[in-house]
Amino acid sequence: MKWLHFIFFIGVFWLSGLSYGQLSEKQIGRLDSLNTIITENKNDTSVARAYLELTEILYLTNFDTVIVLCQKAVDIAKRNLEKEINTKEALSFKTTLSAAYNNIGYICDDQGRIVEALGYYHKSLKIREELNDKQGIAVSLNNIGIIYVNQGELDHALDYYLKSLEYKEDLGNKKSIATSLNNIAVVYRKKGEVHKSLWYYKRSLLLREELGNKRGISISLNNIGSLYNSINSLDTALEYFQKSLIIRDGIGDKRGEATALGNVGDVYFKKGNISLAKKYGEEFLVLSKQLGFSERIKDAAELLSKVYKSEKKWRKAFEMQKIYHEMKDSLRNEETELASIKEQAKYELEKVEKENKIMAKESDIQTLKLNRDKIIGLSFIIAFALLLILVIVIFRGYRKKILINELLEKQKNEVSIKNEEKKVMIKEIHHRVKNNLQVVSSLLRLQSFEINDESILAMFNESQNRILSMARLHEQMYMSEDLKNIDIEEHFINLIKELIKDYQLETKINTDVKILKTGLGIKTLVPLGLIINEMISNSLKYGFKNKEEGTVKVHINNVEGIKYRLIIGDDGVGMNKENSEDLPTLGSELIETFTAQLNGTINRLEEPGTMFSIVFDKIDKEL
Repeated sequence: MKWLHFIFFIGVFWLSGLSYGQLSEKQIGRLDSLNTIITENKNDTSVARAYLELTEILYLTNFDTVIVLCQKAVDIAKRNLEKEINTKEALSFKTTLSAAYNNIGYICDDQGRIVEALGYYHKSLKIREELNDKQGIAVSLNNIGIIYVNQGELDHALDYYLKSLEYKEDLGNKKSIATSLNNIAVVYRKKGEVHKSLWYYKRSLLLREELGNKRGISISLNNIGSLYNSINSLDTALEYFQKSLIIRDGIGDKRGEATALGNVGDVYFKKGNISLAKKYGEEFLVLSKQLGFSERIKDAAELLSKVYKSEKKWRKAFEMQKIYHEMKDSLRNEETELASIKEQAKYELEKVEKENKIMAKESDIQTLKLNRDKIIGLSFIIAFALLLILVIVIFRGYRKKILINELLEKQKNEVSIKNEEKKVMIKEIHHRVKNNLQVVSSLLRLQSFEINDESILAMFNESQNRILSMARLHEQMYMSEDLKNIDIEEHFINLIKELIKDYQLETKINTDVKILKTGLGIKTLVPLGLIINEMISNSLKYGFKNKEEGTVKVHINNVEGIKYRLIIGDDGVGMNKENSEDLPTLGSELIETFTAQLNGTINRLEEPGTMFSIVFDKIDKEL
């Protein structure tokens, strides 16, 4: 069986995509040692540890390969733990088992299999708690916290991060403590608790400075700068970003340097220093292109687009906008391609595993044939012949049934392919419509820069918002996996946030959006979206004058059958009594037109501020 282990080892190495040229001499030597242990060592403790250590060399190349290796370690450990073994061996196997579970959980998390990842992390945590492995417990708690952060369960994440920190402080591992402090700061920032977040960020920075961890220091400086930037403390943010940039440049961290350049350029733009914003933005774009850093190319193009617009260099601004949208679409395509590559690698690995199993079975059969005497061999042949006859009889009896099932399966697959092609075609249509609407909006925006009349300029801006309202809906449609049930609440929340951003009010605007899952289609959503766009725009223009804070409200719920009610407005200054009649503006005419298109009625509510109720029909045709 030794040569089979050797073939498996070489197969894993090949599937991982590594070549010896990618490894250091030390790693190559270690691979040879692990190969010797796996193929020649009869001690299961050493073999299980060897499989686990092999994952540490290969984990950056192919996660599916690592899962196979971890599962080998799991199988060996579990098999031995079921036996009568001494305490020392049991401790070794449990330690290996907990580490393998943790590694599998990490890979499941990376692949988006969240429930499986949590299951493996908790299995690992349970064993580590049984062994009182404080270092392992801290790692497991931290990993579980990361999952909860990614899922938006911030309170759960904070609980696990704080427990992990307690164990790390007990162990005195300052580098690990600094990482936990940074993680906790991130959670508090997401919760909106700025002062707590800043306190933990600065504690992490102090520890990293004490350790002389330059990379960690640059990360902490960047995080603190980002926090100050988010609360518009621009001078302080700039100070931290520049310190981070100097360190990252000094240690040759090019990706970090690109991020820092973008952050510095963004702050200079907010401060109105267009020349420095341009300088750092252009350096940001050049370095990001050299690195092939798509996400940062997108950010650099967005920054430079704003810079060139402020300089009234419309052609360059348009070119940056084009790069921004290309990178945005490219990033989405890269994610899809990555998922496809992972799936193909998984298929290939399973294929190799099956071939190995077949080879193992054939080898076992050959060994038995050579060692058994003639009588046992003859018995095997007779049994095989009888089994073959039985299979032939069964095959003939069910032949017609199999043919029918194959025909039905073929028809089912053809229908499935046609449905998928139709779905892809509809998504492509929505994608193209969205892109065309964005081009129209960009052309209007560029044209508006030549207009000095404020009233005409306002009309252009309102027209752009109406066009972008429709564009965002088409974008939501082509990004949705289920075209019949798109996330309407998310769509309208994003629409309102973009309007608030565009109007750049000094007033703090809160949003109150509650939308029942309605199953409304695009025929209803387009006029409904334009109504919401017009009314929220009116609220932002007139509702919050001389107010420090205000709220816009959008509620949609089902009344009966195909009728729905939209409650929309604000808690602002309200409409003057002498001007309570609707003004003959384009906006009000559009609202009335689209309400009529939805077979609806509109009424003003007697509530503080300005609030309206619109009862309308679902006008989509049922499929």
